[in-house]
Order: sequence, then C-alpha cells, then structure tokens
Amino acid sequence: MFAYYVIHNLEKKRYDNIVSLLKSNGVDSKEVTFINHPNKDELTYEIKKMAVQKNSQIRDGWISCSYKHYLALEDIVKKKHKHGVIMEDNIGGFIENIPKRLEKYIEYMDNDWDIIFDSVWGNYKDMNEEEVVSEKLVYKKSNQITKNMNGKIISHGSTRAAQFYLINLEGAKKLYDNFLPFNHSADMWMNEVIRKTNLNVYWSEPSLVTSKFNKKTSTKLTFSQFFYGLKSKSINKKLGI
Repeated sequence: MFAYYVIHNLEKKRYDNIVSLLKSNGVDSKEVTFINHPNKDELTYEIKKMAVQKNSQIRDGWISCSYKHYLALEDIVKKKHKHGVIMEDNIGGFIENIPKRLEKYIEYMDNDWDIIFDSVWGNYKDMNEEEVVSEKLVYKKSNQITKNMNGKIISHGSTRAAQFYLINLEGAKKLYDNFLPFNHSADMWMNEVIRKTNLNVYWSEPSLVTSKFNKKTSTKLTFSQFFYGLKSKSINKKLGI
C-alpha cells in the first residue's frame, strides 16, 4: 500500500540504524528504495544548472539532500504509487508499527488531503491553530508563516522539517512539477511550493518519529573532498549560485 523512500548519504551507521528501525516497526528493507545519489561531492555542473536557482548561496549538502527528495517524488509520480513515504536517514526511533500508524493517518484525515508531516521538530500545540485533544491524531496545518504572540516566526509554513512525510500521488505530482529549480533546503523550499500549489497539509500529534539519530559525521577532509570543494566553488561561480 505504501512506497517507502529513504534519503541516504551512504554512511554505514545511518544505514544500519534505519534498516533496523524499519524492520522492528513493520517495514522490510526490501520494500524500501534508498536514494543514495548524488551526494554532496557528486554534484555536477549539469545537476546544479538544472536544480538550483541563481544567487541561492545554498550549501552542497542541502543541494544534494533537496535533489534526492526531488528524485523520490519523481519515482512516486512515474511509478504512479498511490501513497509514498519519504524519510531521511537521521531518524532515531518510532513510537509504533509504521504501516499501522500510516493507515490511521489516512483514516483520520479528510479525503482532500495531500501530505502529512511527521517529525521530532515542532509540536502542533505550539502553532496557535487547532486545539490538540487526546482523541485526535492529525491536524490541518496552515500553509502560511506562523508567528507566536510576540510576532516571532515559529514555523515558516506547513512543513515540519522533511524528516518523515506521507504524500499521495496528486500531492507528489504538484510538488514534483514545481520543485526545480530550488533555492533552499528541502523543507524550506517545499513551504514555498506548497503555498504556490495550495496543497492540503496535516501534522501528526503525537508524532510517529520519536527521536533523531545523532551520529556525527567525520570532519576529517580527504584529498578527494578538498579537490571537489575547489571544483564546486568553480561551478557555483560559473552558474552564479
């Protein structure tokens, strides 16, 4: 019923962690498509020219991650999956069986839903929208920028990071058709696309995702990474990124 995708950066500890978590919560790795490329040191001139807006000043890590979200959406659309689940490889835990929770989301949402975000980032009760009550699991999220009583921005739109989200085919088509070129990280850019396409967005409360996997990436710079860094700066300068 669900097509699963993991945005992955090829770190073995992250792979082992997410595969173990999925298996223990009802999802076999054979059911999952891992979006492994392009990583931040694999971004070509052609990809950046097609995918990134000029003057974005966006880091290669964000470009890689955002483009992988685009590739996941592309696969959902081209294979016409009714429901796609896109998650990042930094999840630290789930509160219950994943397919069962997703089925609850679909049951509780209105028929015109497009996407539901689930993440350890943010609580719906802090968004100053619907009241959170014990008998509800999903809540409609405004697509507009949310501010608190003091005028401080607490949410830049309807995304809840891009750590884990369920999207239907129609929603995936709209995001996919309007995703490129982007100018920010996946979640920040999707806020703009969602406003443009007027998607119906929900948040879960409480969230299925319970924590973040905090495995630190090595900061030791290899020769190939140093060489790619110089190449990347040259490409960005030519493209005006």
